[in-house]
Amino acid sequence: MKTFEEATDAIGKNEEAISVVGVTTDREAHPKSWKAILVRTCTEKKVCQLLNKKSIEHFLPIQSEVRSWSDRKKTIHRVVIPMIVFVRTDLCEDAELLTLPNVKKFVSYPGSRQPAIIPDTQIDNLKLMTNAPNNPIEISELLPNVECKVRIKSGPLVGLEGNLLTDKSDYPRVAVRVECLGYACVSVSLNDVERVLETV
Repeated sequence: MKTFEEATDAIGKNEEAISVVGVTTDREAHPKSWKAILVRTCTEKKVCQLLNKKSIEHFLPIQSEVRSWSDRKKTIHRVVIPMIVFVRTDLCEDAELLTLPNVKKFVSYPGSRQPAIIPDTQIDNLKLMTNAPNNPIEISELLPNVECKVRIKSGPLVGLEGNLLTDKSDYPRVAVRVECLGYACVSVSLNDVERVLETV
């Protein structure tokens, strides 16, 4: 049989356990999500260096391209979306970001002060596209002449889904959405794509 001291000690432990149930941690209350920050011209890489030091997850879309001249060739690393760096942060980190040098503001929807949330799939698409140096990425604000939704079935961009564009370009293009920034477009061969049936 428990003594009075043992009984009260057990009750205290139960109360401590009960008090934790249903409590939301800071990490759960402020989940991390992808956003875009606007930075000063030609400071994208400098901002990324600061983000590295602060252990803030980020992504700067850079694509390697080979430029040819009459006497030589050179590989350059082009920033795909100038003045934009993507960050995966929570509300606490958002406030700190705005104090960093060369960071101007978060990209947001018109009329809103809140940062636009960018779906993980869109960031994954951009990462896949930047790893295909033979398919230069172009950013377009509009989406002209959409034919249908397609999936790339072969090549370095296999698995990428987007809208097939048939405009006045020499080659058809596949465009994928980038929240608040427009569309990332790459030229493709029609032999490398298949139509995706959209569910109603």
